[in-house]
Amino acid sequence: MLIDILEIFLNIHGYTYLRLDGSTKVEQRQLLMDHFNNNPKIFVFILSTRSGGVGMNLTGADSVIFYDSDWNPAMDGKIYYCYYQNGP
Repeated sequence: MLIDILEIFLNIHGYTYLRLDGSTKVEQRQLLMDHFNNNPKIFVFILSTRSGGVGMNLTGADSVIFYDSDWNPAMDGKIYYCYYQNGP
């Protein structure tokens, strides 16, 4: 997956980051989001559109970059709609 390549890049360059994808356990997701929202030292939070957007609230983000979309119009449309509806 392209998210794996992005993670390798972040590791090589020493950036602090969190990752949430489809393999992340449900009980860990809110903890990761809370950690990102409350810790300004975390440079980036990489997410997969397959991780499911229900209830995700990343108020700590000042920018969102859709890097590797799912190419499933229904899934991508939902993610884009949620972002534009709620704003960064």
